[in-house]
Amino acid sequence: SRAHQRVLYEKFLKSITIKNAVSQQLLFPMVLHFSPSEMNMIREIRESLVAIGFAFGNFGEEQLQVTGVPLMVNSSEVGMVLDHLISDYQSEQEGESFSQTDILSKTLCKSLAVKSGEILDTESRMALVDDLFACKEPSLSPFGKKTYITLTESDIDKKFI
Repeated sequence: SRAHQRVLYEKFLKSITIKNAVSQQLLFPMVLHFSPSEMNMIREIRESLVAIGFAFGNFGEEQLQVTGVPLMVNSSEVGMVLDHLISDYQSEQEGESFSQTDILSKTLCKSLAVKSGEILDTESRMALVDDLFACKEPSLSPFGKKTYITLTESDIDKKFI
């Protein structure tokens, strides 16, 4: 959802900026395989990835050892998240994003946000609303789309009367 994207985006921006993200260490390090050009890109953004909570072991020519992940990332999603980061980073470099930090934050929030049609329990919905309105810019997603609309009583009456 756009609201969840906004919340995650601001959390990732803050983590990268103040470099204090919490990382959950993996019990068994994960080895992921990438092309040499993808590995170069990962090396280029490594510092920002570490700032948001990723931890790495060995960097090979075509493989990467992941030893820790941000709290918001399930270990089963690591490969998918890094694949999205690489492809979005490549396409966004020429796009409208302002910085590496912005690109990474947008890519991560898009990958990890609650998907359309996914149902949240009441507690999660309430937490999302609270988190959204604690954001600096709650009315727009990181991609400039509305996160919510306000309906007046007359708007509702028009729909039903």
